[in-house]
Amino acid sequence: MISHDPDHQPMNKFHVRIGYATVKVVGSNRSDAIQTARQRLCLEMPRMWDVIQSIDESRFQVDDAN
Repeated sequence: MISHDPDHQPMNKFHVRIGYATVKVVGSNRSDAIQTARQRLCLEMPRMWDVIQSIDESRFQVDDAN
């Protein structure tokens, strides 16, 4: 379906990696993918929540998964 909404951004799949942890997420851009990856990593590793939340965005490696 074609969207006529100017703010609509198509969702893409990304592999987001930080250290040895990698997650596959869906997002509209790099920042959105990192935010979603942070949430997933915090759920998977709750004891590392404060570390995951404080990591600078530049430390994340984000690659297209398409």
